[in-house]
Amino acid sequence: MPIRKLVACRSTDYEVKWEISDESVWPRCWALRVIYFAVGLFLGDMENMKVRIYCTLLAVVLGTTRVSFAKVLFGQDYTAFSYKLFDYGDGDKSYLDDGHGGSILVNMSHESDKDIQLGVDYVDSDGVRNAQDVEITTLAFRADLVHTFSESEKVKPFINVGLRVLDTDVTGPATESDDTDVGLGLGIGVEFELASTLMARISANHDNVGDDSNYFTAMLGCWFTDDLLATIGLGREFDGDSTYFQVGVVIAY
Repeated sequence: MPIRKLVACRSTDYEVKWEISDESVWPRCWALRVIYFAVGLFLGDMENMKVRIYCTLLAVVLGTTRVSFAKVLFGQDYTAFSYKLFDYGDGDKSYLDDGHGGSILVNMSHESDKDIQLGVDYVDSDGVRNAQDVEITTLAFRADLVHTFSESEKVKPFINVGLRVLDTDVTGPATESDDTDVGLGLGIGVEFELASTLMARISANHDNVGDDSNYFTAMLGCWFTDDLLATIGLGREFDGDSTYFQVGVVIAY
């Protein structure tokens, strides 16, 4: 729906000029669609209605800004920091309480269609199994080559392939044991601009390090300046029946 926008006002003769803007308020609703899709996929039951409401309110706040910083992350040099909160559901690790972790990802633009990524992830989880305390910590390293198929500035479909190293440290009678594994990771996804300051990233990955894992992630980002992006996201590891929520910041340079 077109909107009317004041473009000039001269106090000398009180002339006011209006024009019909090509901008539309409709793109602001895209953030709601993405968040409803992601939250509905992972948290579909009524018990998590509060989470949906909070995410919707956040999307409305982010969607109301009118400053045009929007761009995708692919092709930029940046460092991303994030905090993650894990829920292990009813799977093999259901005896664990919520896990907490953090990650750092460094992206280096190599060519117009290629990026190089180096990342570190750390997760610490506690729980009780067989009436004994259990603690599992994991430290993961990754190095990826990311390739896009598109020259568009607004949509970047991509594939990634790289090295994975996973170190697991276990205390107590857990279903896992101390181990260090090396393997490969494969992924596919897309980054795209949503609205004036919003971008999103959706990806699916397979890692064959340790126990093979398949996981899906969805991230929504809001550009507050040309170099600062705030993010929220959801991830789901299907084999381990675990879900995580993340918040973070990206610094481009």
